Amino acid sequence: MIKFCVFYYGKPEDPVAFDDYYWTHHLSLVTRWPRLRRFVISKGQPGDEIYLIAEMYFESREDLEIAFHSPERAETGRDLKNFPKFLGEIKRQTFEEVEYWKG
Repeated sequence: MIKFCVFYYGKPEDPVAFDDYYWTHHLSLVTRWPRLRRFVISKGQPGDEIYLIAEMYFESREDLEIAFHSPERAETGRDLKNFPKFLGEIKRQTFEEVEYWKG
């Protein structure tokens, strides 16, 4: 399993406006990416270093590359300019997920 993560370090200038746009518009664009198998959002607590983490799961690196080169991903990228102002840094990283233990 391959996981593409987006880390939001910092905080929005206006958390209510940011969350409203992110949850009602932006996430619906991401869910249209081809071959996306799972999508998880983890939201930090007020004052935490990381505001939220978006995790997108794919069966293989090939599936991730197909999503990255899709028109749906391009549309999502263009949407970033519409975000309410975010004070901080947004970082992206891909991980290979290996299940170690499942209780």
